[in-house]
Amino acid sequence: MRIFILPSWCPTADQPLSGTFFVEQAHAMAKLRPDWIVALCQFDLTRSRVPRRLSRIPRFLKDWLSKPRLVCAEAQSGLHEYQVWAPYLPRFGWQSKWVANAEGLASQARPALDDFIQRFGKPDLIHAQAVYPGGAGAVALGQAYGIAVGLTEHMGPFPPPTLCFPDGKVMPLVADTYAGASLCSAVSKSLADRIMGMGLADKVTVLPNFLPNEFGSDRGNFPTAPRDGFAFLSVGGPSHAKGTDVLLKALAQVSSDVTLRVVGDSPDMAFFQQLAVDLGVSERVRWLGVVTREQMPEHYQACDAFVLPSRGETFGIAFIEALAFGKPLIATRCGGPE
Repeated sequence: MRIFILPSWCPTADQPLSGTFFVEQAHAMAKLRPDWIVALCQFDLTRSRVPRRLSRIPRFLKDWLSKPRLVCAEAQSGLHEYQVWAPYLPRFGWQSKWVANAEGLASQARPALDDFIQRFGKPDLIHAQAVYPGGAGAVALGQAYGIAVGLTEHMGPFPPPTLCFPDGKVMPLVADTYAGASLCSAVSKSLADRIMGMGLADKVTVLPNFLPNEFGSDRGNFPTAPRDGFAFLSVGGPSHAKGTDVLLKALAQVSSDVTLRVVGDSPDMAFFQQLAVDLGVSERVRWLGVVTREQMPEHYQACDAFVLPSRGETFGIAFIEALAFGKPLIATRCGGPE
């Protein structure tokens, strides 16, 4: 079996934690199936897009001169990791800008796919992670090369408002991508039901996210700092979508010896920090900001319970990470966590 994986987002110099799950999944697949040929194509759409702002041109030119267009290395897991970089021109129309990004991704992934075919033969499947831009790019490549495309949906909310018309109907980019996929799956039942309910696919298999077997196995190795009271942990960039406002208001209604630790950063951080002040709970909230994957086990171990009152989740990997450390959960009925 030969599989070429094209995610919709991946770790970059500016966003090192973006899409880390896709990378972990690809490594796990390659390790589990040593008789398969598994490759992952990684990219940086933001920095390879020709900028229209003068302030960004120097960095773009530096990347143009210094970045290799194609790099391939085989990891210890057996995964063939491609890094691609190629400039592409953006568009600025309401729909055309999204199409241009998907086309730009397809053009970047094409040299990696050509190299894969030259080394190992034509893939049996291009596995796209999320409909945009990876799914759209994968379908374009699949049609050009005669390769089946499997699409696993992760996006939330689905469909994203930016890819919909004012009446809520999805743009052709989304509908055409689903029409061009041979296999469709989603990370939760609620997401699969929504995709089928919108008529985008007749059958959508539920393919949940996962954790490596060893995640949480070392939970006894992290010392728990002595403390008074009860400590909650919440993971996700503070936002309305993650229910951070609900969480802070709830904290204000419970005993003063209950504390909260929040992992993640967002443009709305200042707003929620001020909300904590207004609610009189700022001294009980610790804003941890961006935390690496390697550091997260220590934070799961240190809390008494995990809470995330999201208004919508397609899955919510943080929930199963907390479960792996034996922590009780508080969640909302918002799709994935159910």
